[in-house]
Amino acid sequence: MKATQLRNRILLFFIGIALFISALFSAASFLFAYSIEDRFFIALLNDEARTIATQLEGGQEVRPRLAFIQYYPELTDLPQVVQEMLAQEPNRIEFSGEGEAHYHLKKLPSGYLVAEVSEQLVVRKIKGGMLKFILVLSGGVLGVALVLAFVSLMMAKRLVKPLDTLVKIVEDAPVERLPQNFSGQFVNDEIGAFAKTLEQALARIRRFISREQAFTRDVSHELRTPVAVTQSSLTLLKQTPLNDKQTELVGRIADAQHQITQSLEVLLALAREETLTTAQTRVLPVVEQVILNQAEKIAGKDIEVEVEVSSQLTLPIAPSALQLLLSNLVGNAFTHIHCGVVTISASTHGITVLDTGHGIAPQQLKTLFEPGVKGPQSKGMGMGLSMVKRLCEKLDIELSVSSSEAGSVFCLKFPGGDSQVNQ
Repeated sequence: MKATQLRNRILLFFIGIALFISALFSAASFLFAYSIEDRFFIALLNDEARTIATQLEGGQEVRPRLAFIQYYPELTDLPQVVQEMLAQEPNRIEFSGEGEAHYHLKKLPSGYLVAEVSEQLVVRKIKGGMLKFILVLSGGVLGVALVLAFVSLMMAKRLVKPLDTLVKIVEDAPVERLPQNFSGQFVNDEIGAFAKTLEQALARIRRFISREQAFTRDVSHELRTPVAVTQSSLTLLKQTPLNDKQTELVGRIADAQHQITQSLEVLLALAREETLTTAQTRVLPVVEQVILNQAEKIAGKDIEVEVEVSSQLTLPIAPSALQLLLSNLVGNAFTHIHCGVVTISASTHGITVLDTGHGIAPQQLKTLFEPGVKGPQSKGMGMGLSMVKRLCEKLDIELSVSSSEAGSVFCLKFPGGDSQVNQ
């Protein structure tokens, strides 16, 4: 389809150029013919004027040599149509009269010379023939243009064919098996150089993907093993006699262990481009668990946490993914606010995390979701909000943020916004 469009553009380009040149040549031809004709009449009148001047100086009777030229001593003697037009345009020298009459005027020191040239208008008589000749010539030019267009199309097809081959090689290759060793089939020209450069770039990408896959595989193995060991140890620890303080600490460790397991599943799914499972999840329990997990960040601060979430509200998202999103957004709010209110609200359309802190600087707001970007007082790695953005894109959740001196608002809008509230 793209090649056909390119050929059509080339063809239309040559046709357009041919028609433009033909029209330009036609206009120039007529202008040239009329200009030559007018100059001819002006030259005749100038020559006649010199004769009339000689006759007047010698006291002779004024008699033009050419029959179609007349001498008029006064303005009132001129033909009526010439008088009327001169009254409106005093400097005019060419006039159209009744019927096919056509006049050229030359003003003398005493009197006027008028040439009625309707019988001498050669261009008017041959205008039809000129038009036919121009049409025939334009047809010839158009034919030559079509031939040139066809030749150009054949040349373009030969020149673009290696590029089409290169595009097909890259287009047909699956992501997991990028093409390699293909530049040798191209001639050592500009396209061949491009193919070689592309092959080198794809090789670097292939090595990068291989490293990322190995890293993800190793992380998955190395993290799952200690997580499993820790989980089994916690299970055994719970079965031993513990005092109240120990039981509380073991419970907190178990909650953190569960959060690590869920976050690991979500992050590995993101890294592997896997499909994240979705289910109707009750929002309030997840919000409460996130607040408990992040509570130490607001210890000692004059902060009030408000939760505006129905106990029966559900949203179409896996609990692990929802917990990861809220952990970063709520944790971010808890970290960057020193006093005020943090409000977590949810509805069938989505979730909002609002804080009444000092807001986010406008220059930082532009790059807020880029990896490694963090505030001047942040002690983290600047990866949390970047991870939130990636996860939202994966789940087709619209993420937005607004901020001012009165605080910041992060919004998660779920697709469709039609989740049901269980009664």
